[in-house]
Amino acid sequence: MTTESQVIQTLFEMSGITAVKVQEQLKELVATSAQPLVLFWDIHDIQKATTFSRKFLEDHILNDPRVQRYERQREKGGKRVWLKEPTAKVIQEIIMNDWM
Repeated sequence: MTTESQVIQTLFEMSGITAVKVQEQLKELVATSAQPLVLFWDIHDIQKATTFSRKFLEDHILNDPRVQRYERQREKGGKRVWLKEPTAKVIQEIIMNDWM
């Protein structure tokens, strides 16, 4: 005879839900939740993320209007920052679609 818990476990497994998959999802959730929320990044952060030099970024990426729309600067000559998530997506789009 099968117990109710065995029936439920069988239904989950038939749906593709296993203990291993649940554990993987939990680990992923913990890993993403533990990362600090970063709203903005500066040119040094962009350099680290892309491995491009500052001059290359200035000449080929940061002067693009799609990137400039997310740029903020408190005063002329002050530190420039960009909204991280939309800027990262635009930079990826530029590199993957606009370059040969």
